[in-house]
Amino acid sequence: MAASAQVTWARTADNGAEIIAIGGIRKSFFGKTQWRLSAEEAIAMIEQDEWRFFVEIDDEKEWLDVSEAPDGTKALSADGPVKNLL
Repeated sequence: MAASAQVTWARTADNGAEIIAIGGIRKSFFGKTQWRLSAEEAIAMIEQDEWRFFVEIDDEKEWLDVSEAPDGTKALSADGPVKNLL
């Protein structure tokens, strides 16, 4: 079962069209820890069901998704809740 991690910031490429890194806070039994991952690391963790990432908007969790282009390139979804971080 994947662990949940709150995304509090995102870094985009110079053109602003692609997320290249995300970071935030993960709550655990022992408290809160800060984390930072490249987009590739985050995608791998989502696909391996290790972590799930969310943005909190109005006390609601909005989960991040992995999108796949026709050529097979994968990216963190830049639509929906992630737009609020950019």
